[in-house]
Amino acid sequence: MPQIPQETIQRIREASDIVEVISDHVQLRKAGRNFVGLCPFHGEKTPSFNVNPELQFYKCFGCDAGGDVFKFIQQIDRVSFTEAVAHLAQRSGIALPSTGQQPGDELSDQLYRASDLAMKYYHHLLRQSEGKEALAYLQTRGISDQTIDRFGLGCAPVEWDAFFKMATRRQFDPAVLERAGLISARKEGKGYYDRFRERLIFPIANLSGRTIAFGARTLKADQQPKYLNSPETPIYHKSSTLYGLHQAREAIRQQDCVLVVEGYMDFLSLAQHGIAHAVASAGTALTEEHCRLLSRFARRVVLVFDGDEAGSAASLRGLEVVLATGLEAYAVSLPGGHDPDTLVQAEGPEALLALVGAAGSALDFHLGQLARQHDLRTLDGKARAAEAVQSLLARCRDAVRRDLLLREASQRLGIGEKAFRQQLQQTLRRQTLRTAQAPQENAPASQAAKNLPSPERTILGLLLQYPRFIGPTAQVVRPEVFADPRAQHLARLLFDEYHQAKELDLSGLMGRAADPELVQLISTCAMVDIDEAQVEQEWEGHVQYLQREALTRQIEQLQQELHKAVAARDETRQQDLQREHERLRKERQTLLPSTPP
Repeated sequence: MPQIPQETIQRIREASDIVEVISDHVQLRKAGRNFVGLCPFHGEKTPSFNVNPELQFYKCFGCDAGGDVFKFIQQIDRVSFTEAVAHLAQRSGIALPSTGQQPGDELSDQLYRASDLAMKYYHHLLRQSEGKEALAYLQTRGISDQTIDRFGLGCAPVEWDAFFKMATRRQFDPAVLERAGLISARKEGKGYYDRFRERLIFPIANLSGRTIAFGARTLKADQQPKYLNSPETPIYHKSSTLYGLHQAREAIRQQDCVLVVEGYMDFLSLAQHGIAHAVASAGTALTEEHCRLLSRFARRVVLVFDGDEAGSAASLRGLEVVLATGLEAYAVSLPGGHDPDTLVQAEGPEALLALVGAAGSALDFHLGQLARQHDLRTLDGKARAAEAVQSLLARCRDAVRRDLLLREASQRLGIGEKAFRQQLQQTLRRQTLRTAQAPQENAPASQAAKNLPSPERTILGLLLQYPRFIGPTAQVVRPEVFADPRAQHLARLLFDEYHQAKELDLSGLMGRAADPELVQLISTCAMVDIDEAQVEQEWEGHVQYLQREALTRQIEQLQQELHKAVAARDETRQQDLQREHERLRKERQTLLPSTPP
């Protein structure tokens, strides 16, 4: 890599105030000579992350992270030093010397550049002939040109490999494009096709404003799934990414409150109508990592979901997660089957803001839901409601907040506080006991899965949960591609079972398994969390991972044989082994990098 002149690096450092840069990611407050906030590199409730504006240096006394502004960008975005310099140069408006080469060479650097190329490509096509249908859809939904440009909305064309061809003409490595979730290898192993085709594109950015992934909405009624998101990559983790947070964070800070909606269009509609302190979970369940991310910017979280039964259930699950992270949790149930988009379109942003202003607490919302399910005028109804409230209170880790919620719940339900407290203490003790005993109780399953590589566990879990992939998997890999003998055995059973019956009887398979460890292995793998919306991509990525790892093992074995042939001075054997080694090496190069999706 070419060297960036030290004087240029110094100019960029001086132009990049560390407090401003870190404030993009952390809400900082003045504390003496320093600024303090919650560390973005590890979970914490008490701020231990310090930024010294005089030294232009940061230090976390909780996880020991520290460094200058370049180091911060390296850590937060997982990029090389050169890429961090390039990013801050662009942020500061400082031109780097032209070298004709890319600024960084690490995998994450390449993934950022590939994602940026895709974002610009899709955005450009939206106003070309290829984007006519997508643009018309946005216009019918009331999305303005300003909103389209602000959030970089785009369109993926109908052709199978339009993006792939464009990117390779610009010297992008297909393996990098695939690792970024932008293309997929054809099943026959010859060539690639675009992951996103004939879809409306929503770029997803990190807190540095860099594109890391995409959401894509179908433009055809018969195309499934309706929304297709990027798979997880080294730069994109859906459990800790919220759509629109990059643009909304300053408004969230000012309001000390964040509205969480479900979809891309809900978020865009609110932003366009002046409700700037909202983010979207973008089709994924709210996680504790999401909440810890939001806690860097606000104390109050208001969940705004659709007014139907599914939306209420999602709100309740989200409230439990928010409470578990110590944030103030509130919920809004929208009227008349509205979602946030249709409400602001029909009645204006004031209608939604009025509902948010009157939003009930997590307990209010929960009790309202319980009142619809149980007759709280009866003893049985109150008892059932009290039991349900216990689970909500047990998720709250803040003892003071939990005690206040308990008092209010006992009063609202008309149950003696002492009895209610005793029942909650029993619930908490059982919860603590389950946590403490979990390793012992699950010892057989843990032993069965001990040392089983995570990708192998995932692909077996996928096959068990989605048997339709067993046949295609058996066509492209053999059980021997699994490194673990137990995984080989289970794969062989699955392939044989499906070959004979063309379906999978999971309970029957477990019943016929004589080996208790195999039963536990099946149980463990069958419980692996698989994202249904991404199952096709998960399957493709993990199958190629297995193929590559199997080839790697064969190459290593050939190398050992080659050493023996050299020692024996068997030149004919050496030539044969070298040819086979080269063939396997080239075959491996056509597959994904060895990191699984």
